[in-house]
Amino acid sequence: MTRTDSVEAVKEMIQNEIQSIDALTERTVFKELMEGVFLNLYETNLQMYEALERRVQDELGYDQSRYRVKTGVIERAYYDESHHFLSPIEETDLEEKHYDMGELIQTVKDGGTYPLMKVLLCCDYLELQKLWEKNPVLQGVLRTEGGEWAVEVQLQRNTAYLKKIEELYHLFIKNGVPWQTVNAPYLYKMADVVVTKIQGEPDKTEKLQEVSIQFGEYSRIVQKELIPVWNIQKLVLDGIGFPTPCEDHVSYEHNISVHEYGSEHSYLAEDSQNIQSVIQTKDRLRIISAAGEAKKWDIYMLRSLKEHRIDRFTYPLMPNGRAESFAEKYQRKWNQNIRTRTELAHFIRGFGLEEYVCYQDCEIKERFPGVRETYSMNPFIEDEVRVSSAQMKLVLHFRKGVKEPWLQRDILSFLTSEVQRIYPEYECGGVLS
Repeated sequence: MTRTDSVEAVKEMIQNEIQSIDALTERTVFKELMEGVFLNLYETNLQMYEALERRVQDELGYDQSRYRVKTGVIERAYYDESHHFLSPIEETDLEEKHYDMGELIQTVKDGGTYPLMKVLLCCDYLELQKLWEKNPVLQGVLRTEGGEWAVEVQLQRNTAYLKKIEELYHLFIKNGVPWQTVNAPYLYKMADVVVTKIQGEPDKTEKLQEVSIQFGEYSRIVQKELIPVWNIQKLVLDGIGFPTPCEDHVSYEHNISVHEYGSEHSYLAEDSQNIQSVIQTKDRLRIISAAGEAKKWDIYMLRSLKEHRIDRFTYPLMPNGRAESFAEKYQRKWNQNIRTRTELAHFIRGFGLEEYVCYQDCEIKERFPGVRETYSMNPFIEDEVRVSSAQMKLVLHFRKGVKEPWLQRDILSFLTSEVQRIYPEYECGGVLS
């Protein structure tokens, strides 16, 4: 029964009661009482019930497509700070690099390493593993006001960007949003060029003017001056008015306006205190938190992924979203698992990454064949119940695509990480042929 039908039924009941009263004076008093008090009270209660129902539906409703993440890298010379949906993963990447010669000399003297620059290593995953194992020592020159100084440098894995992905995972969990693996192949190929030894004793007060590194045989894979980006922007926003106490006498409801930034985007809230829920209603966020005072909130905006026709990227952006059919949405709504090979193939191909790798088939084995070709893109999610050595192996077979051969095993790792989420009883891995 709709709200209109319900109100009309109550009115009909009141009208029948009025007709049953014979005395005119009593009929008039009863009618005024019903219209002035009871009917208004009934409609108010009905409105409050519907408002509560909407809030419950808002909290239960979840549109996975609104929380998609795209990653990529852009040349520093072409990065546009006004871009409509891309921001640096590490904001300090936009700052001009300054070197402290005193700190550099002291750090190396104490046996440490001093970072000079970040580079992208454009090579296949297996080739990159051999590079890390070899750990080559490279030569370089630092030019200062006082002259040139020979240095030894090495390439080290950059983990700063991967920590940002881990922080994003915890942010999703805090906000009650189901996690989906971030497709970030470039971040696993970022390296720091660090000084390990310096010849001579330059003056600590000298300014470093130029850095020159001889990458030798690795020159073909080293790309400098790149900025890793994603479609997430950090905002600091004030709440609207004062927090409203909740019925549990512990939590408070905070309201934040996002009208300036747009309701088409999704938002996540960060807070040191416990966040119970974050609900977005058009251009307003409603946060239930233990924080009882008005404050500024760290809000992370996940920008909608509509690309402009003039956008051109040297390195393709990597999405983590997938196209879902009605049947898949129905399965997800009722928490139904993928049980057949056909459903698994449809799940993998739904990511639209067949230009890079094409799914072929799967098999279950006691151990993986040969050298492992994939890695987990969710290393921060630990399985505290299952022992991987005792698990059967789900081997996913793929065929090479036509685009970006040097990224294919990393994209394969993203797909196997997503399959791992739905099949925790197996240890999942991929093979590229």
